[in-house]
Amino acid sequence: MLPLLVTAALIIHDGKILLTRRRDDVPYPGLWEFPGGKLEPAEDPRDCIVREIYEELGITVSVGPVYDVIYHRYPERTVLVIVYVCRWTVGEVADLEVAEHRWVLPSDIAGYRLLPADVALAERIGKEFVHADTSHL
Repeated sequence: MLPLLVTAALIIHDGKILLTRRRDDVPYPGLWEFPGGKLEPAEDPRDCIVREIYEELGITVSVGPVYDVIYHRYPERTVLVIVYVCRWTVGEVADLEVAEHRWVLPSDIAGYRLLPADVALAERIGKEFVHADTSHL
C-alpha cells in the first residue's frame, strides 16, 4: 500500500515556529504538530499546504523550499510528509480546525508531546536553529 501523502508547514515568525495541537475528535488527540494536512486527489502539494493552513488557521502563507521529507509508519498507516518552509503573509491566526496554537522557540519544540512523525523533525530544528538566523527562511 502506498503511503498517505501529507504536507506540513514550518512557519517562522519573530524567531519562533508555529505549532498546533490536535483536537480531541481526531486521531492522536491532544498531541502537538506542525500544521498541515492530507493531499486531495490530483492536488499539488504546494497548493495543499496553502489550503490546509487557511482551513486550519485562517491565514495565508507563501510556500518556500522543502525543508524535509519524513517517512513514518504508524500502526494504522504509513505517511510521507513533505515539510515546506512557509511565510505568514495575510490574516490573524485563529484556531479554526485545531485545539490551539503556540509560537515556540526552536529549542523548546522537542519538549512538546508531538505527533510521532514530527519528533525527528523537531530534533532537527532544535539542532539547526539553536544559533541560526531564520530571517532568510
